Amino acid sequence: MSWLVGIALGVIAGGATLVAGVLALLVLVPGLVWAARERARPLGLGGLLLGLGLGVAGLLALANARCAASNSSGPGYFSECTAPDLTPYLAVAAVLAVIGAALSLFVLARRPRPTA
Repeated sequence: MSWLVGIALGVIAGGATLVAGVLALLVLVPGLVWAARERARPLGLGGLLLGLGLGVAGLLALANARCAASNSSGPGYFSECTAPDLTPYLAVAAVLAVIGAALSLFVLARRPRPTA
């Protein structure tokens, strides 16, 4: 359950950061405090990082898709949108998502298996 809460909070914080700016990272501060305090269940931190990376990457991909969709031409007019190079931002988002997924898998692998 803490993993899903971490993902939800990460997606919201990642998307809000791109939409509202750096002040939206204040939403992330309580999530980081919560994830750091959960020593018994560190899946929350993995979910938070995974959600943050996915939220940022998803919003950037949506922005590129909207820019590409707005390119149109017809008789007498031509509309062109060229998106800036978002490679560094997508790389950071991918690294966050990979770290979150790796941390989640690491925690799940170290959990004791119930014996039947």
